[in-house]
Parts: sequence; C-alpha cells; structure tokens
Amino acid sequence: MTWQIVKIIAIISMTVDHAAATFLSQPFLIHRLGMSMTASYLTLEIMRAIGRIAFPLYAFGMAQGCAYTKNRKKFLLRLLLFAVLAEAPFQLAFRGSLSFGHLPITNVLFTLLIGSLCCFILDFFRKRRKAWAAILPIGALVLLAEICRTDYGGLGVLFVLLPYLFQKKRWKLVALAALATWLYGLPAVASMLSGGAYFASVLNWLCALSAVGILALYNGQEGRHSKVSKYFFYAYYPFHLLLFYSLTQWIGPISIDWSTFENY
Repeated sequence: MTWQIVKIIAIISMTVDHAAATFLSQPFLIHRLGMSMTASYLTLEIMRAIGRIAFPLYAFGMAQGCAYTKNRKKFLLRLLLFAVLAEAPFQLAFRGSLSFGHLPITNVLFTLLIGSLCCFILDFFRKRRKAWAAILPIGALVLLAEICRTDYGGLGVLFVLLPYLFQKKRWKLVALAALATWLYGLPAVASMLSGGAYFASVLNWLCALSAVGILALYNGQEGRHSKVSKYFFYAYYPFHLLLFYSLTQWIGPISIDWSTFENY
C-alpha cells in the first residue's frame, strides 16, 4: 500500500466524520431521510468512529515528513499557511461562528504544526548530543496545544512526536497504538467497568487501532503523485469545512419533537 492510498483513506475517513459532526445531524436524518431514532443515532456514531482512523494516519505522515523533508523551513511555512487558512472554516463548521477572543490556533493543522516543531527541536538538540535539553521547549509546546485547545490538544502533538522518535516502523506503530489506547481505550474500559454506555467509545478505539493496521500495510513507497496532488491534500481540509458549513446554513435548523420518540 503506497502513501498516496493511505492519504486517500485518511481524507475519506475525515470527511465522513466531519459530515456527521456538521450538517448530517440526527434531526436531519430523521426528518429528511426518514430514519428511526435508533438508526440515526447508530449511523452518526459509526460515522464519527470512522473519523478516528484519520488522525493517526495524518500524524504518522507528519512524522515521516519531518524525517525526510529537504527544506524544513518550507515544510513548516506550508503547514502554517494552510493552518491559518483553515481556522475560520474550522470555527464556522464546528461552532457556527467566529471567535477570536483567544489565540486562534484550534484546528488540527495547528496540532500537526506544533508536533512538527517538536520533532525539529528534538532533532536540533539530539544532533548536539543534548536531547535532554529538548524536554523544556517540547513540554512548553505541548502545554501550548492544551491551553489553546487545538484539535486533539497536547496528546495530538505526541501522536506526531513519538513516531518520530523511533527508527523502526514497528516501534512507530506501537507508539501510535499506545496513544490511541490512551485516548480512546481507557475511556472505553472505564465506561465498561462503571456499567455505563460504552458502544461509541469502544467503536472509536477499534477504528483508531485500525489506522495502525492500515499503516502496517504501508510499503514505504510514495506512489504516483505530483505537486498538484500534494497541495490538494492540504487545501482539501479548509475547503471541505467551508463546504460543510455552507450546507449547514443551507439546510437550516430542523425542529424535532423528541417527546414523540420512545426511549431506546
């Protein structure tokens, strides 16, 4: 499996997730598509879970990009450009309005950017045989991601950094599996032990782990690509968010009398 195929899988899973998080609301599925309450709930939960495949793939790609890029400055500037372009569509799609009362670096491209910065900082100190000195600046960047509430937060930064630490592919995958378990597996186990609802959390965990399985099939080859395709994968993120926000506005609010539905 080439990297181009992995990126296509990541884009599809992300798109399915974001569709369920924006315009494909439960009232829409019930009122416009005639689904039952149970079917609409399960559909959205499954779509959101499918989205958990995307981030480990993107994070692994960033770690690989950090390891092999020939121009780190250009690599970071490209990420920064599209992260800035994506911030307004991200806020509109998921919050319905723009809010710049805090540092506006909340979309996932900023998480990947901070993770990439951590990789380069680590490499800077590691080449000088002072890897320990990277702890403070990396810790500060992880904290920044948490404070600014970037998508996936500080843990998302580690999704990029930890695979970068290891040379062998199997250890990169072990690191991603461990992080996916920390992010999704622990809540799933906690829900099971407490007797709460755990369908969604277990499904999220399984889908996140399936991303590790997809990466295990990656053969290390780039696959057929061009400059256009490379920039497409960056530009798609803000574009599809803006499209989904437009669809949400076009559909408008849908009123549902939930009292007419039986509990399930």
